[in-house]
Amino acid sequence: MDNEMLPPWLQYPDIPLGSIGWRMGPGEDYWYRFVDWFGSLSESEREQYRERYPKPEDWAMFWPYVPEKLEAYVGKNA
Repeated sequence: MDNEMLPPWLQYPDIPLGSIGWRMGPGEDYWYRFVDWFGSLSESEREQYRERYPKPEDWAMFWPYVPEKLEAYVGKNA
């Protein structure tokens, strides 16, 4: 994986899932860049990434949410 990005919970550990911090400022910028980057991975690379970075309990809805957003976000945030 080229230019691997940290998952949002590691990049901004003080911003909980669902916080307005993901919809404003640096959290929002990172969120959109992350979704674009993750969307560029193959299914195999996505699975490897999910295994390498297990989500914390309070981020349980993250991986189910991301594929839903890929079609809406990928390539529209550059």
